Amino acid sequence: VEKDADGITNVVKVKFTKRLSDDLPHIIFDCANNLRSALDQTAFAIGTKHVGHSKPKSAKFPFGPSEGDMLNNLAGGCKDLPAEIRDLFKRFKPYKGGNNALWAMNELSNGPKHKMLYPVVIGGGSVGLGGTFAVGSGGIQLQAPVWDSERNEMEFARFPDGAIQGNPNFNVAFTVALHDVDDVIRGQNPIHVLRAMVGEVERLLMATE
Repeated sequence: VEKDADGITNVVKVKFTKRLSDDLPHIIFDCANNLRSALDQTAFAIGTKHVGHSKPKSAKFPFGPSEGDMLNNLAGGCKDLPAEIRDLFKRFKPYKGGNNALWAMNELSNGPKHKMLYPVVIGGGSVGLGGTFAVGSGGIQLQAPVWDSERNEMEFARFPDGAIQGNPNFNVAFTVALHDVDDVIRGQNPIHVLRAMVGEVERLLMATE
């Protein structure tokens, strides 16, 4: 609990003594990249069988920021794949706004090749209030915890001096979240995002087989 600049308001916050592990972005990148590679390797294996030699030049899984871009990528980069496989890939809509899990996987796996790894931050949370206490004049203001990246802390309650009598217990929950990524997954929990990607890749591979 710290005093606000006004000298009257008490600010209740959680202060983190350590930063999130630098390994987290690497783990997320590895997961997304391995999933993406599974699709390209599948396309390459099919292309090899279809053209009858070991070096097909146009056998990959197509992505695109829009449906039109994906279709252009499909036409140019999947020439060595059978028509039924090209049609199957197209039905999975691997573009932004079509299949966002596949699109986000492509973004996560491609981004670090051209820039720093996408950071992972403390995401939003929730706060509960229990214990034995009474609230007097001025009341208590609760808010959803929001992470301050510069101070490495989360503020979640405010109350003036003398407003609380007794022993309140604050219970704060929070998650980690993706940051500085495409808006379809920004602020989301990496585990939920990766599980959605795994589900789409498994579904696509089963359909392809």
